[in-house]
Amino acid sequence: MSTQPQGQAKAMGPFKAGLDWVYRSIMLFRQSPPKWLLYALLYVVLFILLPSIPGMPVLISLIVILFWPTLLALFIGVYREEDLGREAEPRKLVEQIRPNFVGLISLGGIFLAYGILTGYLVRDEMAAFAALVEQKADPQMLIDLAMPLMLKMLLLLTPMILASWFSPMLVAYHGYSVLDAIKHSLWQCWRNMIAITVSLTLAGAGITVLMLVAGVLVGLVTALSGVVGAVLMSLVVLGSLLIITYFLLAIQYFSYRHVYYHPEALDDDVSSD
Repeated sequence: MSTQPQGQAKAMGPFKAGLDWVYRSIMLFRQSPPKWLLYALLYVVLFILLPSIPGMPVLISLIVILFWPTLLALFIGVYREEDLGREAEPRKLVEQIRPNFVGLISLGGIFLAYGILTGYLVRDEMAAFAALVEQKADPQMLIDLAMPLMLKMLLLLTPMILASWFSPMLVAYHGYSVLDAIKHSLWQCWRNMIAITVSLTLAGAGITVLMLVAGVLVGLVTALSGVVGAVLMSLVVLGSLLIITYFLLAIQYFSYRHVYYHPEALDDDVSSD
């Protein structure tokens, strides 16, 4: 696999590229929905549920963040293997990234430090919000405080999101240095911002429509049986979270594939020779 971007081998406008990533994500999901939902569940457990468990030692949460780039690279590797029609074998993927393990841990250390810095910068607002929640303040007061807090966190986290969009795969599978991987990730995210935005927006809109339809059906069931409706609502929430997780990872994979390697383009080059 080349260490230089090859996605430009076949020119594709940003809007069309975004649509293509969503389409490919849907087609890949259709091949084996239970398997992809299981992978999504594993990701959710590791990076959402585990760190948020009440009483979870801070050290465990820090270790999860430290190893996040390594595990993300493995997840994207699974998408790559399945997309190319090969059976994803975790052992082989681990062997592929083993030579770059130190770089991945270093990358995780940078993201961990940035996350701690972000927490420090919003600590006062978070404390004020938590105090209002504890006091059962008026909902409007909570909204008035939550909106600027969310905006501030989004602005603070955006650089890390862009830096981590491609960098774990560049370190793991292409042997980039940590700083070069971050630099390339930021640059390629900027160049492909329209395509990334289109794909995420389209996927988000589709998932929202599905959730609304499911909500209506659950509401009808709840009118007949509150217990059954509550169970169905829990399943809908969990299912929505897993589908969202799948599509986020799938779009991340297909954008990475588009920018840094392109199997069809490579096959055409071989055929032309």
